[in-house]
Amino acid sequence: MTAQRLIVPIVATALTCLSALAADVTGHWNFDGDVSGNPIKLACDLKQDGGKMEGTCKTPNGDVKIAGEVNDPKVRFSYAVDYQGSTYTLYYSGTIEADGTMKGDIQVSGTTGSFAARKDAAK
Repeated sequence: MTAQRLIVPIVATALTCLSALAADVTGHWNFDGDVSGNPIKLACDLKQDGGKMEGTCKTPNGDVKIAGEVNDPKVRFSYAVDYQGSTYTLYYSGTIEADGTMKGDIQVSGTTGSFAARKDAAK
């Protein structure tokens, strides 16, 4: 068997293993963020189905539904909140890090902040 014939199955196996290791955001996450000195804390139960993500997050002002997408390692999602009679949509854009955490930016009404999140260990 030639070297080329040996390499093709090895590369195919490696790619399959990498796909199996792709991040899955399904689970419970704790988010800590800040936008212009305003702390943002979320406790979220997320579910990923392919490239789609949805879930519910508990905030100090009640629960919010989120919707977004995952394109490993990129994650994007948003949710709307009512604050003093106005509705604001917060947009999260981040990356799943090698250690399994998530980090990125928050945008709301032309202002940008940052967030970090950690997934709880499986129970």
